[in-house]
Amino acid sequence: MSVLAPAARRLRPELDTLQGVWESVVGPRQARLLVAGRHYTFEFVGGDLYMGTFDLAAGHMDMHIAEGPPEHAGRFVRCLYSLDGGVLRFCAGRPGSDRRPTEFSDANDPRNLSLVFRRVNRQR
Repeated sequence: MSVLAPAARRLRPELDTLQGVWESVVGPRQARLLVAGRHYTFEFVGGDLYMGTFDLAAGHMDMHIAEGPPEHAGRFVRCLYSLDGGVLRFCAGRPGSDRRPTEFSDANDPRNLSLVFRRVNRQR
């Protein structure tokens, strides 16, 4: 018998699908995302690096910034996400705000960070 709550069991396939390396293909800045378990590393290419943990709920992701720019470290970011095969749509609110975006915004919308990622297939 599984000890996971029903909601956690439903989200397990999405958590499994998120694992790995993702690169942005649409967005205001080039970015990379690495997901390992419930840990993430988010890098703006040539810029800031964020590391922390995250929790999932249906279509929602709450990211805790454990390491990053001093003004963001220790804060949470409320996000939306959508997975479709090897494509991840991601829209983040402002660090430290309890406001989650209500919809996926345009990549040029200054109110939220909106990115589209593709999974990176590593050659072995």
